[in-house]
Amino acid sequence: MLFRQLLHSLILAVLVAASTASPLLAHHSYLMFDGSRTMTVSGTVAKVEWMNPHVYVWVYVPKPAAPTKYDLYAFENGSINVLTRLGWSRSSFAAGDKVTVEFHPLKDGRTGGHLTQVTDAKGRVMKGAGGPNDRNLVIKDAQVPR
Repeated sequence: MLFRQLLHSLILAVLVAASTASPLLAHHSYLMFDGSRTMTVSGTVAKVEWMNPHVYVWVYVPKPAAPTKYDLYAFENGSINVLTRLGWSRSSFAAGDKVTVEFHPLKDGRTGGHLTQVTDAKGRVMKGAGGPNDRNLVIKDAQVPR
């Protein structure tokens, strides 16, 4: 009888562990970004998509060969929860803000990548979260209120 109860408890524990781990395994990798390179562009915020699973910052960047024309860059960032712990909020950046973005570019050459940091016109620097080279970096750098 005791053996059967222990066996049922073990099976239940394994099932619970497997069901809670599966969302983590479903998350995409960062293989689309070139973690060996960092690029920097300056431009104007087009919009900020403040939603999970990732916050996106869209920036109009002037074309070098045609300064009156722009490319639209999409920058993936971490989740709302992690970014909030890093000091971000829904209003950290708004359409029209002048910014400089440091990022890991997309491997396929499209405009955009994974945001590593963004600096506004006043010199305020906001660190990004996640990315191809960020293994628990957020936990070390975050100033979490206690």
